[in-house]
Amino acid sequence: MVAAADDAVRASFGRAMTKPNFIERFYDIFTKSHPQIPVLFKNTDMTHQRELLSQSLSMVLLFPMGNPIAKNVINRIRTSHSRYHLNISPELYFFWEDSLISALAECDPEFDSILERQWREVLEVAIEYIKAGY
Repeated sequence: MVAAADDAVRASFGRAMTKPNFIERFYDIFTKSHPQIPVLFKNTDMTHQRELLSQSLSMVLLFPMGNPIAKNVINRIRTSHSRYHLNISPELYFFWEDSLISALAECDPEFDSILERQWREVLEVAIEYIKAGY
């Protein structure tokens, strides 16, 4: 990804995070996007989960740039989400990505189709890596 696109995605994330309901809105959308998803969060401390997501998203943005801390975090997610641990089916990542894009579109006032494409490019790097560890 070129630096300008990378900067645009990070700026978009910053704008979305200034909205107090961004992460909550994501989970509202995500848990309604597929019948399997609410079951996955049945016994989850959602306050803690929201904190984890905001930290993880920061790492997702740094992962394509080869950041070693981000790689470590994404490796841990890859392991924890594998069939041997949380057993998060690879097809569910489509719903995660689309839910995040929907929440961004609602919470980032500058979100447009170009920014959506840039976000998807960044997300795909981490998502494909995580899915490959299933």
